[in-house]
Amino acid sequence: MPITNWGAQATTYNIGSNISNNYIQYCAIGSGSGTFAATETTLINERTRAFVTGSPNFTTARKVEFQFDFTASTMSGLGLTEIGFVGSYPALQGSTWQIERFPSQSFNGTQELQVVDIIEVLRG
Repeated sequence: MPITNWGAQATTYNIGSNISNNYIQYCAIGSGSGTFAATETTLINERTRAFVTGSPNFTTARKVEFQFDFTASTMSGLGLTEIGFVGSYPALQGSTWQIERFPSQSFNGTQELQVVDIIEVLRG
């Protein structure tokens, strides 16, 4: 059974706002490595996390855009190899919605990091 346009938009709202108990609220960064598996619920080695900067952007239908800003002092000395987008529900252990792994990036204390994530809800 196909999903309606409204169903797709409502799902987008649930991912990006506090309508539900587990919406994306944090970007976590870590130094773990390995091949991603869909069964994972946390980063391998989370080092720090940041709240979403401002409000999620719902300007485009069925899309939500998040921005996360990490200061130079937060990033100083970190080796970054994984990023995850984490839900808000504190009692739910392992509420990571997305995980991305990549070659190591180093930060020397003078660089800030800004992460932008866009999720599009597709209709089938």
